[in-house]
Amino acid sequence: MTEIDFGQPLPSNLEYAVSFGIPTWRTALGYVEKDPIVIEKMATGYPRYFPQPPIQKLCKYFVKKFGKNSEDCRPFPSLKEAEECLMFIKSVTGSESTAHLAVDTFKLADNESAKSGENNTLCIRIAAVLAAGDEFNHVKEYWKLRGECVSSRLADLLSKSFMETESFSSQVNHGLEERVLSAQSSGENAKILIKRRIADNHFNPFGSGKNSAALDVEKVDPEKVVYLVSSGMSSIFTARRFLTHWEESRASKYSSSHENTSKDQNTSVCNTAAIFGFPFKDTQVILRTFGTCKFYGFGDSRDIDSLKNYLDAPGNRILAVFIETPSNPLLNMPDLKKLRKLADKYGFFIVIDDTIGGLNVDVLGYADIICTSLTKLFNGSSNVMGGSVILNPQSSIYSSALDFFSSHEFEELLWLEDAVVLEENSRDFEDRTIRANENTEKLIYGLLLAQQGDIFKKIYYPALSSKETFENYEAVRNEKGGYGCLFSMSFFNELDAGVFYDSLKVFKGPSNGTNFTLACPYVQLAHHSELEEVSEFGADPNFVRVSVGLEDSKWLIEVFSAAIEAVKQRYHSKV
Repeated sequence: MTEIDFGQPLPSNLEYAVSFGIPTWRTALGYVEKDPIVIEKMATGYPRYFPQPPIQKLCKYFVKKFGKNSEDCRPFPSLKEAEECLMFIKSVTGSESTAHLAVDTFKLADNESAKSGENNTLCIRIAAVLAAGDEFNHVKEYWKLRGECVSSRLADLLSKSFMETESFSSQVNHGLEERVLSAQSSGENAKILIKRRIADNHFNPFGSGKNSAALDVEKVDPEKVVYLVSSGMSSIFTARRFLTHWEESRASKYSSSHENTSKDQNTSVCNTAAIFGFPFKDTQVILRTFGTCKFYGFGDSRDIDSLKNYLDAPGNRILAVFIETPSNPLLNMPDLKKLRKLADKYGFFIVIDDTIGGLNVDVLGYADIICTSLTKLFNGSSNVMGGSVILNPQSSIYSSALDFFSSHEFEELLWLEDAVVLEENSRDFEDRTIRANENTEKLIYGLLLAQQGDIFKKIYYPALSSKETFENYEAVRNEKGGYGCLFSMSFFNELDAGVFYDSLKVFKGPSNGTNFTLACPYVQLAHHSELEEVSEFGADPNFVRVSVGLEDSKWLIEVFSAAIEAVKQRYHSKV
């Protein structure tokens, strides 16, 4: 059954479901407009935005034990991350801030080890930031952008224990031993396997032995080039934080080694990053919140000229350019070769988010850092969050990055149980990529493209978005790669978009890269408060984005045909 009620886990029988039901256009608008009648129906949501039920229980525990008045909280799996959140809140709200930190430690040990005297105890320290009113809104925003949220699986494990014992520092009992033991024995090994798989995907795509960085996969140490984080957004945040750390260190070293440099530009810290192409919204929010952001929203040849003109102006400099390959949701691909030349000439770095392109594209040789959401196609099953940061060993920043990621500045916080699930789900990543590519092409070329100009105003897909995108995509497409499982359709008016969406009998909710086909009114969900501004870059309000899954292609064509017919019927009924 694809009919999932609003705010319910999607699919309904999936534990720790990442997505949630948004079955109609009306409920989508009610959600973004915060209609109380709609919002109160939410049992779960996308984890970074809406704490899932186990997280809600954990929050209630902290509020009950440490809260004051009308406070609420957000929990972090690290004291350091919580302290940084608190510092951010105080920097925004000032000296009058009443936000505060609470920490509790939970000791997880299996009973058999405890009886035998073995020291197999896992000590989990949870740090929560508590606040009320507007300050709590800032806490929620930081938690969402930072992306290092407490795992729902970990919160579930903890809540089952403290609900039974009413002591957050007691040992696990009553049937939880098996989960603890499994996390200990399998989690760290799963992380090793994930890192190897990610390295292989990028340095040896589809087993071809070819990659744009011209590196031999056998000579690559996954432990030194791949770092795991708790979400795709955390990978973006981590890359931005590392670049800021690098730039501050560079300016400091230059200043200390040169005399009379008070007016030397090299001593100033550049805090400006650029976005090239229209990206997933939170990437832009991160760059604007934690620095200065230059926005090149078209991401095509005219923006390459604009970027070059900016850099040619006296005193102008950028630290890095952030790019999606291809972009979400417009599926555009920039000219990576030209951008790499600009980066080498003007001394900035390139951070690529390859979540949408995945195995289909080989972008390693153009990037200094690659960020990926493992929540999406790498996982496929839509039941776990994760992300990765990949370093290019040939980048000039590589040695500095190694120092950063091996220092206290970085913590690998991906929960052990999540790593186990990610490893298991990603074993057939190559096969799923190929199957989803084929399904998407059959759907687009076998049905949808014929309706462009009639039912659909435009179909966005790397092979169709524009001639420039197609050529740029072809330049980096792997030999066995296709054009991905994601496409978007714009409609001539909102009524058509709504009828099509409501009639489309696939799962409907946020996220992408799932093994099942998933649709959402993306622009309304992500940009409802800025529709006029984003439409300038092609993000049409009457947009339906589709992530194609692994279902039978004939079934997909039938389902989409029925939705098309519903739109046509609307016009026939007027005659």
